[in-house]
Formats: sequence, structure tokens, C-alpha cells
Amino acid sequence: MKFRNSIALRPVALAVLCASLAACSTSTKIIPEADVESRAVNDFNSMFSDVPEPGHTITLDEAIARAIKYNLDNRLKLMESVVAQQRLDLADFDKLPQLAANAGYTVRSKQQASSSLNLGTGVPNFGASTSQDKGIFTADLQLSWDTLNFGIGYLNAKQASDEVLIAVERQRKTTQNIIRDVEYAYTKMLGSASLLQSMPALLSEIRQGLNDSYAAQQAKLKPLEECLDYQRAMLDIQRQMHGLQRDVNSARIELTALMGLPPGFLFNLEGLQSVNNFDPSNSLPPVDELRLMALKNRPELIEEDYKKRISLLEVKKARLRMLPGVELFTGLNYNDNSFLLHDTWASSGYRLTWNLMNLISGPAATRHAKSVVELADIRRMATSMAVLTQVDVAIHRMNQAKADYDIAREMNRVDNSLYEQYQRRAEANQQDQLSVVQAKARKLLSNYRFSLAYADWQSAISQLEISVGYQPSVVLDHNTDLEMLKAQIRDHRAAPSLSNGDGFYLPKSVRSDVEYADSYKNVTDREDLLSTIW
Repeated sequence: MKFRNSIALRPVALAVLCASLAACSTSTKIIPEADVESRAVNDFNSMFSDVPEPGHTITLDEAIARAIKYNLDNRLKLMESVVAQQRLDLADFDKLPQLAANAGYTVRSKQQASSSLNLGTGVPNFGASTSQDKGIFTADLQLSWDTLNFGIGYLNAKQASDEVLIAVERQRKTTQNIIRDVEYAYTKMLGSASLLQSMPALLSEIRQGLNDSYAAQQAKLKPLEECLDYQRAMLDIQRQMHGLQRDVNSARIELTALMGLPPGFLFNLEGLQSVNNFDPSNSLPPVDELRLMALKNRPELIEEDYKKRISLLEVKKARLRMLPGVELFTGLNYNDNSFLLHDTWASSGYRLTWNLMNLISGPAATRHAKSVVELADIRRMATSMAVLTQVDVAIHRMNQAKADYDIAREMNRVDNSLYEQYQRRAEANQQDQLSVVQAKARKLLSNYRFSLAYADWQSAISQLEISVGYQPSVVLDHNTDLEMLKAQIRDHRAAPSLSNGDGFYLPKSVRSDVEYADSYKNVTDREDLLSTIW
């Protein structure tokens, strides 16, 4: 028996020794360079593995659809709503009873022995005795349910439910911004395409003019001041063109990233069927109505509504913790002590649990929770003020952008006509080369500024829609087929601005987003994953 007990003690002693040694030596582990390189390569491949290559030409509808479906920022917000939904599922488990299984073996180095004393006579009843083996194996399976923990778990689940809705609103905001950014980058790149096509010929003319001027200066065919003035004018035009090249190349890079395409991917854009000269300011609701629309539909304000609900639940939780809880329990028990008459038995009962310290800290916790609710109200009103300001700024920006567009259109007409006039005079040898090159440069610059003014105007219209919380709800579903997305976006863009009621906050559209986040947790097909990294 002694030998058996000493053998049983050895694993315990060994475990204690190992734990002590492990606690005394903790070293930092730097990520190997090979792991970093492998991660970088895998991430680069995974980011574009599920993005099909577009055709040679991309339309605006396709560009927006690709951004909705493949943009990583949009996928990030979608995944955040999925994770919030999974947290809700986990919070629901906290409301269930606890089922705990325990098993263990206890061994003593010496026998547990005791004696008794007759208190009436003061005489020992008998010698030392025992009712317990040196080594005992015990096991139990206990089911318990605490009313206080259930109440706290129920409130936690309701807060987790509001977190899901907050994630949905943040994703809605991201979608709004993506649509605006794609439209602006597309229009800007489209306007720069013609500039890039015409610029090489102009730069060639500038270089030829500079070479001719350098030759005339060397041969002293013209006065030095005239040659230097000519060269400076040519170099100034060349500098402007190089500056435009840097500006227009950024539009392609930005649009490529928005659509989720690999950096450096080459594609062409399809020209807009017609320039949208529709001025939405002529059919906009009154300003006061626009402001009210913003206060009702902006995702940031709806998010604040959910945050206030979460804060109100914190007040209930603080009050609930001051109450006692009733714990109901039942279970099965086993003990292999040979002295026991019954080695298995069932037990049931209830107990009252009450953390009396919560009675002391409870009022302070309640006051803090109420202050958080008040903070939520003030934060929402501050956000509302910022929203109202954004509406006014968006209206002013839209009107100013329309005025700039009208001016740019007239300047473009004048510069094109002026270039044609100079070109005809040059063909008749009635115009010097510098004036022709300058007119051509002004024409190219005017064309680009006209396109940029149009892009700014359309962006200002989109910004007004965003400022009042308007968004085409049909493009929210990431899982929609790309061709169907293109058709839905085409229908949305064909409708007058702010005319689609489904583009505002609607509980049914929010419900569809929540259902998507809920259904994603059961996705096992790799092709349907938001991320293909795993």
C-alpha cells in the first residue's frame, strides 16, 4: 500500500517541479524572417485570388459593383458584422444552466486517523480510528442555474445584439463612401485618359521647340533675351504637363485599389454615355427637410441610438447586481472510499447567494452607468450638430461645384476654339510656334479641368446624398452575382437623386444585413468566404 501511494505521488511532484522551472524561464520569441516573408507572399496572393479579371474595358457600373464585391475595406466591415453576430451567439450560451464535470484523485502520505472524547465523563471512547482510505478517487456531474447570472447574461445578450446592429450601420457607411469614391476616381481617370493620349505629341513639340531655340541661340540668329524668354515659356509648359501626369496617374492607382484589382493592373474605361447635366438642386427638398432626413437616416446617429440602448442596459445591470441570486443545483456524485456504505449518490438543493459588497458599490455603479447614458445623449447631439453642418456644407459645395463646372465648360469651349484659330493661322504661316504650343497646352489643360470639374460636381452630389444618409440598399449584399450587381447599380444611377425610398434607413434592409451576418457563420465552402486566407 505504501509503495502504491508513493508511486501515485510521483506524477504530482514531477508536475510541481516542471511548473516551477517553467515559471522561472520565459524568453522572447522573435518572428523569423522566413515567416514574415511567407506571410507577405501568402497575403498578396490571397488578396486577389478570388477577384476575376475584368475585360479590356470597364464601365462605371462594373467599377462600382467590383468595389462592393471585392473591396477589402467593405469586406472588413462585413466581417466585423459577422464577428458581432457570433459574439451574440456566444452571449446566448451565458443564459443557459452550467453543467460541470469534475474528477480527481487525492492521496495522503499518512492515514487520516482520529479519536473521540466523551464530554460527559472526560474518558476517551476508544483508540485512534479512520473512515477514509489514503488514496481516494472522486467524480461528480453538477447542473446548476443561478437566477442572477441568468439576468446578467440576458442583458449581455441584448447588448451584443445591439453591437451587431452597430456593425451593420458602419458597413452601410463604408458602402456609401465606396460608391462616392469610385464614381469620382472613375470620372477623373476618364477625363485624364484623353489628356494622356494627347500629351506625348505636345511634349514632343515642346522638346523640338526647345532644341530649335537652343540652336538659334548658339548660332546667334535671334537676340539672347528673346531666346531665353522663349525657352522659359516652353519649360513652363513642360513643367505644367509633367505636373498633370503625376496628378492623373493617381486616379488610376486609386480606382484600381477601390475595385480590389492587383496594383499595376492595366484596363481601359468606357466613356460615359452622356454627361449628366441634371442639376439636383432644382428638385431637392427644402433645406429643413434635408436636415431632418439626415438626423433620421445617418448611420452615425443610428449607431449612437444603439449605443444609448447599450448604456441603458448597463444601468439595469448595475441595479441587478445589488440583488441576491437563487442558485438551483442537482448532480450525481461518486467516491471510491471503501469505508462508505454508498459510493454513488444524487444530490439536489438550492442556495441563496448575495454579494453584500455590491450593496456598497451598487449606487456608485448605477450613478456611473447613468452618466454614461447622459454622455451618449450629449455625444449624439454633438454628432447631430456635425451632421447638420455637413448637410449645409454639402449643399453649398454642390452649388459651388455646379458653378465651377459651368465656368470650366465655357473655358473649355473658348480654349478649344482659340486653339483651332491659332492652328489655322499657323498653317498659313501667320502664327509663331510658341503661341500654337501654348494654345494647345491650354486646350489640354482646359479639357482636363473640365473633366475634373464634372467629377467634382458629381462627387459633391454624392456627398450630399451621403450627408442625408442616402444609399442604394440593393448593393449591400456582397454575395450577389457581379452581373446582377451591375444591373442593380445601373437602375439606381438611372433614377433621380434621392428618389429611391429604399435608399434610406429601413428596418427591413437592416434585417437582411443581420440575416446575412447570421448565415455566414455556417459557411463552409471556401469560395463563399469573405477571406480566402484560411
